Amino acid sequence: MREHLFFATPAFPHYICYPNFIGGYSDYPTHAVNRPAKSSDFQLDQLYNLHFILQGKGYVTWGGTRYELGAGHGFLYGPGLPECYEADEHDPWDIRWIHFATHELQSFMGNRGIGEVWLFQLKDVHTVNQCMDELMKLGAAFDLKQEMRVSAVLYELLLHIMKDAVSLHLPRDPSLPGIHAAADYMREHCTRALSITDIARFTGYSVPYFTRKFHQSMGVTPTAYLLESRILYAKKLLLSTDIPIREIALESGFSQSSYFIHCFKKVVHMTPEQFRISWDS
Repeated sequence: MREHLFFATPAFPHYICYPNFIGGYSDYPTHAVNRPAKSSDFQLDQLYNLHFILQGKGYVTWGGTRYELGAGHGFLYGPGLPECYEADEHDPWDIRWIHFATHELQSFMGNRGIGEVWLFQLKDVHTVNQCMDELMKLGAAFDLKQEMRVSAVLYELLLHIMKDAVSLHLPRDPSLPGIHAAADYMREHCTRALSITDIARFTGYSVPYFTRKFHQSMGVTPTAYLLESRILYAKKLLLSTDIPIREIALESGFSQSSYFIHCFKKVVHMTPEQFRISWDS
């Protein structure tokens, strides 16, 4: 069995999660994937790639080590990571996958799949698969009236995984805790006048080492991550207050409103004023 379903870009652009491509394989011993980092294949340089296994077994290779996974196990790649996995030749997995985008889910997803593949075990894979079955039905007979339900079902599926999944052992890059702490620090203090030197000093790493490791782990440069954090903070002010754009720019860590508007439009593809109006309409 091989199933593949693509979802159209939703008419409403602000769902916190939405699937791009879903499917499944069973009784398919030659199922194998080996994608380089930053692959644009299926837009995986922008999307999360989630798999969970119902039966059989297969393998995920990361950092030169091959991990065997079976029923009840799963794995998650964040955007831009290299991907290498395959079904067992003699007992091929019955597997489901979802390529999906997220917005405003950083605290919910945590660092899972960021910097390294996340391997996990589910207490009840069948509950997750019930959500997957509904997504498959919605995708097979899709119309725009169902897109809200599609997002809700995906969110429910992710809730089950984030709440109930237990991480499997995976040797970690010793720099990751420091890098993740720096990312949290940047989110929390993004409105301050931070420099990359300040943040590198916070981790105890040199600027070149910190910049390289941060990019490897988070998939973006520290500068881009800090900008994204400030944009997210500005979004909250735009939607929850009537503060003028000029003041929001300053409160979000931008020294000039013109630069804030330029950055916001580059990231969000609309001006701050257009973003505010789009949620009020």
